[in-house]
Amino acid sequence: MGVAPGLGCERFTLETWFQRTGAGVSASTGTGGVVAIPLVTKGRAEADGDNRDLNYFLGIHATDGVLVADFEEGAGGTRPGKNHPVVGVTAVTSDVWHHAAASYDGTKWQLFLDGELEAELIVGRPPRGDSIQHAALGGALNSSGAR
Repeated sequence: MGVAPGLGCERFTLETWFQRTGAGVSASTGTGGVVAIPLVTKGRAEADGDNRDLNYFLGIHATDGVLVADFEEGAGGTRPGKNHPVVGVTAVTSDVWHHAAASYDGTKWQLFLDGELEAELIVGRPPRGDSIQHAALGGALNSSGAR
């Protein structure tokens, strides 16, 4: 999807249907973030505090198989570049279709698996909206489009 500047929003919902059939390849969201198999992303670990921050990441934690999501705080926040991860509690089963969603309303960051709330974090800070990192499905790309 490329840089896709229209995908850098103050409020957003990421969602996807997926079926896990293998181990996958993990990516990091950076210091204080998560390492996970990407599902829906706009970026990956590359920089902190500038337009090479990731916007957001929804994925599967490789070690325990739970959903995770993360976004980095934007320039208008108190700590630009700070990661805000949420981690689910239910392991994703293999060879079964699942629905994953992560939603941020400007205050509350929530993570859902198959319609059930898995985790919630009160953030109240703006997400990074001007990232030049690339959006991707099933992968995580940096600002040059590389994994």
